[in-house]
Amino acid sequence: MASLSALLSVLTISLLFRLGDGIRCYVCRSDELPDCGDPFNPGRVPSSECDNFFTQQTFTCFKATQYAAGQYVTVRGCAPFTTDVFPGGMQKGMVGSYWKGVNVMSLCDFPNCNGAVSNKVGWLGCFMLTVALFRLF
Repeated sequence: MASLSALLSVLTISLLFRLGDGIRCYVCRSDELPDCGDPFNPGRVPSSECDNFFTQQTFTCFKATQYAAGQYVTVRGCAPFTTDVFPGGMQKGMVGSYWKGVNVMSLCDFPNCNGAVSNKVGWLGCFMLTVALFRLF
């Protein structure tokens, strides 16, 4: 019986962790695939694991929008930073949007984050909200 409870404990804890350190990002160009632009249609755009650049891990996705030839072109993909050049913590520290005139480059660090704006709340946020609600009542 003890081995069964140990197995259940290990399985429960393993659900909290993701295997692999890579990130999944949308990969497309709006001049080749119109659904890649804004408004974004994630159902028609491919998503790819980003742990295969130079056999090194990358921890960020990017979205770049540039005005060129009379139109806005949006490119989404895996950021080309490897852990050889940019350690994982540094990659996560570069997350944000960088503007130059009407052009923008955004870096993000959670799965498929280079799609549309997300209003997701993580499991930790849900837990904290639940604890706060229980304390109120």
